[in-house]
Amino acid sequence: MIKMKYKGRTFTNGRSLANAMTRDFNNEIERKVRQAATSSGVRVRKTHKGFELEGDANSMTRFNNRLGR
Repeated sequence: MIKMKYKGRTFTNGRSLANAMTRDFNNEIERKVRQAATSSGVRVRKTHKGFELEGDANSMTRFNNRLGR
């Protein structure tokens, strides 16, 4: 039996490890999008289609620049 550790948890099943890594990746992306939006003055809403952003052209440009870093 192969045991793998990821962030303090031990996994013996590859599927559960992949699920944990995918969940952490999605949470990190959401945090980065929300931080970039807050600092640039853009409103973010999470919908069933993904994220929706609202703001003027200047704010959207600032958001794009911040997210690109």
